[in-house]
Amino acid sequence: MKIELRKVPFNKSDFETSLNNVVMKGSFYKETPNIAKIEAILSGEVEVECVKCLKPFTKKIEEKLKLIITDRVYSGFDNEYDVIEINSNIIDFDDIITSEIESVKLEYNNICEKCKESNLDLEI
Repeated sequence: MKIELRKVPFNKSDFETSLNNVVMKGSFYKETPNIAKIEAILSGEVEVECVKCLKPFTKKIEEKLKLIITDRVYSGFDNEYDVIEINSNIIDFDDIITSEIESVKLEYNNICEKCKESNLDLEI
């Protein structure tokens, strides 16, 4: 799903989109002419690699997302929202989902059930 930043409404609009086995559902709205906010839940299943045995397994995810989307350099800092600066005027929800999936795949705590039950110690 894609939407132009200039077409994002100032009133909250609900949305739902998915990519592969992951669904992003929530709302978005424009805060200023150059800043949109997205508040959503990302849920589904992602295939990840166990950090201990390196075998793939399926991990269930359910994460809250709070994003600021801007087509300008964002000056400032926000403790509650993550900031995404876009080069074009297009908000691409598939790119956001893909980025979040890649972050999940890189987490240090991706440990399969077999390795959780083993006594194998691993320093990370």
